[in-house]
Amino acid sequence: MVSGDLPREVNALKAGEGGDMAVFGGAGFASALIAAGLVDEFQLFINPAVLGAGRRIFDQGGFRNLRLLGSKAYACGMVVSRYAPAG
Repeated sequence: MVSGDLPREVNALKAGEGGDMAVFGGAGFASALIAAGLVDEFQLFINPAVLGAGRRIFDQGGFRNLRLLGSKAYACGMVVSRYAPAG
């Protein structure tokens, strides 16, 4: 568990030893990681539900084109699509 300058902390964790890392947070946190170029893979969960208006995570600078790594559909109707930054 870390706190403070979260993009700096995530960058330090990525530079260390260990396996894959997953981070969870709100739209502001996700936007900051995208803008800092720290996201290696996006997993977008598409649920067949209506939630209303929300905050967009790709509005800040630093967003790059994505390439699809794969998708998986589940019996409940949810689809998980995995993307990585292109280039």
